[in-house]
Amino acid sequence: MGVIPVIHSQLMPPPVKESFIRRANLHKKLASIPQYPLTILHARAGYGKSTALTLFAHDIKINSCWYSISPNDDDIIPFLTKFVHAVKAKYPGFGAAILAELQMIHNHISDEQLWSLISMVVNETLGLQSPVVIILDDYHHVQKSLTIEKWMKHFLEYIPSNLHVVISSRTKPVWGILTSLKVKGELLEITQADLMLSSAEIEHLLEDSYEITIDSRDLERVHYLTEGWAIAVHMLAGSFRNGDFSGSFLENRSETLQDLFDFLALEVLSKQPFGHQDFLLKTSILDELTPMVCDAVLGIADSDSILVKLSQQNVFIQEIDARKYRYHALFKEFLQNQLKRKNAEEHARLNRNAARFFEKENIENAVYHYLEVSEYERAAHVISQSGKDLLQKGKLQTLLDYLKPIPENLKNEFPVLWFYQGEISRLRSSYEWAESCYKKAIEIGEEIKDHYLMSISLEGIARIYLDTIQPDKAERVLQRAISLRENSNESKEEMAELYHLLSENLLNSGQAVKAEKWYERAEALNLPLEEGNLKARIYLRTGRLNKARDLLLKRKNSTNETGIVHLSQSHRETEILLSIIEAFRGRAEESKKYAEQGMKIGMDIQSPFVEACGWMRMGHAVQLIERYEAILAEKCYNTALDIMDTIDVPRGKAEPYMGLCILFGNQGLYEKAIEAGQKGLYETEKVKDVWLSTLIQLCMGIAGIYCEKYETAYDVLVEVRNQFEGCGDRYGMMLTSFWKAYAAYETGKEEVFSREMRQFLNEMLAGEYQYFLKRRTTFGPADIQNFVPMLVKAQKNNIHSPFISELGIGSMDNHPGYTLRVDTLGKFRIHLGSRIIGESDWQRGKAKELFEFFITNKNKLIDREEIFREIWPEQDEDAANRSFKVSLNSLLKTIEPHRKAREESYFIRRNGSFYGINPDAVFQLDTILFEEWVTEGLTEKDPFQAKELLERGLKLYEGDYLPDHRFADWCLTERERLQVLFLRAAEMLAQVSVRLSDFETCIHWCERILMEEDTWEEAYRLLMYCYYQKNNRPQAIKWYGKCKKVLTAELGVEPMEPTKEMYRMITQAADLDIW
Repeated sequence: MGVIPVIHSQLMPPPVKESFIRRANLHKKLASIPQYPLTILHARAGYGKSTALTLFAHDIKINSCWYSISPNDDDIIPFLTKFVHAVKAKYPGFGAAILAELQMIHNHISDEQLWSLISMVVNETLGLQSPVVIILDDYHHVQKSLTIEKWMKHFLEYIPSNLHVVISSRTKPVWGILTSLKVKGELLEITQADLMLSSAEIEHLLEDSYEITIDSRDLERVHYLTEGWAIAVHMLAGSFRNGDFSGSFLENRSETLQDLFDFLALEVLSKQPFGHQDFLLKTSILDELTPMVCDAVLGIADSDSILVKLSQQNVFIQEIDARKYRYHALFKEFLQNQLKRKNAEEHARLNRNAARFFEKENIENAVYHYLEVSEYERAAHVISQSGKDLLQKGKLQTLLDYLKPIPENLKNEFPVLWFYQGEISRLRSSYEWAESCYKKAIEIGEEIKDHYLMSISLEGIARIYLDTIQPDKAERVLQRAISLRENSNESKEEMAELYHLLSENLLNSGQAVKAEKWYERAEALNLPLEEGNLKARIYLRTGRLNKARDLLLKRKNSTNETGIVHLSQSHRETEILLSIIEAFRGRAEESKKYAEQGMKIGMDIQSPFVEACGWMRMGHAVQLIERYEAILAEKCYNTALDIMDTIDVPRGKAEPYMGLCILFGNQGLYEKAIEAGQKGLYETEKVKDVWLSTLIQLCMGIAGIYCEKYETAYDVLVEVRNQFEGCGDRYGMMLTSFWKAYAAYETGKEEVFSREMRQFLNEMLAGEYQYFLKRRTTFGPADIQNFVPMLVKAQKNNIHSPFISELGIGSMDNHPGYTLRVDTLGKFRIHLGSRIIGESDWQRGKAKELFEFFITNKNKLIDREEIFREIWPEQDEDAANRSFKVSLNSLLKTIEPHRKAREESYFIRRNGSFYGINPDAVFQLDTILFEEWVTEGLTEKDPFQAKELLERGLKLYEGDYLPDHRFADWCLTERERLQVLFLRAAEMLAQVSVRLSDFETCIHWCERILMEEDTWEEAYRLLMYCYYQKNNRPQAIKWYGKCKKVLTAELGVEPMEPTKEMYRMITQAADLDIW
């Protein structure tokens, strides 16, 4: 990256002038800036925004950093460079590492680098350990930059606690975070109404700054005429002081404020010598004025002296750096309008002069000046020469703005403009329009025999098909593009790029082995290529998941990568790929994290396709996370499908249909599963994506097994195995072997089981897929306990016995093959794997009660006599013994229906006369999970993390422990213990929510606390405080009344002093102002 010139005048507030006045009300608001993370000052030009902030910057006692933004700063690198230098001007040690990072970026910035820079700025600012105010004046100059807007939005989400950002702009930024900041009282907004001068302030300005005395009648007329617009008041004052206007002038109000300004500006212009008037009018076409540019455009030699004189006279011209000036925006607009009206031909001639000058200096300025006077042909010529550079720099919006006014006949004359239009549309997921633009370029290229134009346009179409994963269409287009490119004798770099694309296309069609060969051929040229994560995707589709993950993480975490502005990589986004890989590897939380990042990237870069990919990957993740209901995964998949419908990319619907297939299969909804699978297959087979087709067929086979259609499923899996072998996907082959072994185990086919189980274990060990046995994965069994009886049987058949022994399950002969899940809070319910035990499954009510008794005493074995006393207190010992044996037998048949006669129970252990839960058994109990989550939340220091942990745990507390045994002594202690733990956790969550200003959550949990225990005084206090903060004083007072009434009635006591103090604070507050 080249050195960004830093103009020091941009980093200093303008000097305070005698004409500046300090306004009490406005000053009071500005003085509160250090109390807010963000201040936004927005008003039209001429209302004194910069003046107000200049006075504030000079008056403030803490360090204030100033950055006056110019139109040339509308790219992220110059913007951040000057942002850092603005802070560095006050803190010389600040930002060296950030500037070094910016220097390493070539032209533009990747998404990873954007996040890295946010982190660096936040951390370095925190390291200053003192309050810092940074004023971004004239922010409207960069509001069209998507990258700067994205950086600002994300930066403000993580704004350091010691930083106070002030943004001054003609328009208010449209950021979603502003609502959140305002609600939390962290946004100060100063509007145009705040900046309007009052009558008293106008009088003060006229008397103190201009030494003009005006009577009250004329003062009111000035106020009425100007509506408090500062620039108009100053111009009127100048006229009054020169004696040019009397009170009678004030009777003739213009129709609008703009008319008034134009009238006054004309007076200012007419007072200048003729030569200066001519200079002012002619140079108004320029955004920035330097002697060299003005001399070249006007064809004169004395611009330097004229600029100095005008600056000294303060004729609405400001020196922004040594020998560099600009006009006040309103005055510039006035001058341009005057020039156009008086001499339109001269206006056009000057713009053409400027454009020709800038063709050598600044291409963007050249195009601007040609377009300003509708010189579309010259503009089209310049764009045709410079468009490639703008694309590479990621200036898509700039290029699009240039292309929009170019007539279609000129785009036909310069057909590369159609190619540029196609590139912009493709990168923004407007695939249909992009393809039509490319086709126009190809059609014209054929007529004029421009093979290179035809080739790059064909490449653009191929990239559309690659983005939307349509390999069959892409292959034909790519072959033609390669042929044309070879005939045009272009560089090796471009040939390598096409080989790279062909490799990706082969990969998308399921030919991963061939794809890897073409990738290596491109790589062998040792040329820098935009990799697009192709190598990682080859690894993914050939089952080398660990390698794919490592490669992607290296790319994601690399700080040495030099990149360009983040262009959409469609389904190839790093986060999108990491999400599916982690789901395949059974790391559901990681998968979810990357899916969220992928969705965010899609929204940030305005790519609905990427966002949809994030949604479908989120569906895969939440399917694997126990705490989420299946309906959430279904919603994720349906959201992805809706987006794909909206952008008309039917191929993108295949993967969410695949997710729905396995989701419905797991729920036992066979017909719905097969229907979803067939819909997905319809899309993949249209584009001949064999690999994804095979995955969908695998899901259909798994659905068949879940729904006990073993023969049908096995036949599908045989075909799936052959297709995975053709694709070279080792992971897929391992999956198929497992499910074939599972089907054989369930149907008692010993020989098939042994063969497939041996192959499964061989492939699992060879591919290092051992996590498949330990974690729930996308294509693995929904209950990982399903593995245990299969592995036990394999060991008996001498299949990989040493490995199975290492797993520690060789002795589990009686394992039932599923996880026992028990819910006890608010209701009693048992799941055997995915099957729920209904009331009718319990042959005897006492069998259910016996199990509840065992669960309550889960950490010990209980003597039989104690069991008799607790469960059958009314029976004698013999009768109780008979009842116990019958109930125990019924219990075992219910929770282990496939246990063989006289075989030991897996879940219930007997040791002599002692019985209870087997401590070695794997089961899931809601009270254990509840206790683990809330205990961790109670000790967590970070409020955000504590809130998440507490909410996760409290969600499990659906009511009292074993509510059907409310009066049984044997569960009373456990019920009370869990209730107290719930109350403590709910109170902590309410307190944490207050710290985070989440008052609604606090109110919800306080009300839940009082439903459980209506004398819990802290809940009343928190409710009073929350309603006070919500400006609802009556409700806060009502809660105090309830508290006092309940405590008196239940305990005969008064509220504690802190509660009374809270009440006094609320009732005595004169005014509630929480902003």
